[in-house]
Amino acid sequence: MKTILAISHASGKGKTQTIRELANLLLGSYPTFVAIKPIPAKVPVDGDFQLIIEIAGIVIGIESMGDPGTGLEKRLQKLAGSYSCDIIICATRTRGETVAAVENAASTWDYDTIWTSTYQVIKKHQAQANQLKAKHLLDLLQQLLLLPIPTALVAPLAPASVSAI
Repeated sequence: MKTILAISHASGKGKTQTIRELANLLLGSYPTFVAIKPIPAKVPVDGDFQLIIEIAGIVIGIESMGDPGTGLEKRLQKLAGSYSCDIIICATRTRGETVAAVENAASTWDYDTIWTSTYQVIKKHQAQANQLKAKHLLDLLQQLLLLPIPTALVAPLAPASVSAI
C-alpha cells in the first residue's frame, strides 16, 4: 500500500532533524539500498533536503522542506508521479497549505496517510527525542510491513527442547 508519512508540527520543533535521523537510519539499516536522487545518496548535516532511494524494490521519497510557501505540493506530486514512490516521508506544519498539500497528493495518487508529530520536549532534550522518534518511525514502517525487517535484526528461532517424561 502506498503511504505518506507526514510529520507535522510548528516551526522549529524538530521535524527536519527527525526526518534527517530517519533517513540516516534507513541508509544504515539497509546497506543494499539503491540511490535514485541524489547520486550518491547523502543526507546533509543541516538544512532541508530531498532523498529518494529504493530498498528491496520499495521506492522511498523523503522531503524535509515542509514550510508554507515552499512548493511542498509540487514536490509531493513529483515524488508520487515522476518517481512512483511507494513511501513518502515529509514534513508539514499543523494546518494550512502544507497539510492540504499532503491531503491533495494522497487523494490524487491514492496514498494512505499516517499523520504524526515530533515529540514536544524541552529544548535540551530535543536532539535525543528526535533520534528516538526516528527509531520509532522506522519500527512503525517495519511493523506495518511497509518496509522489510533487515535480516540482521531478525532473531533466529531457538531449537525446540524436548524433555523426557
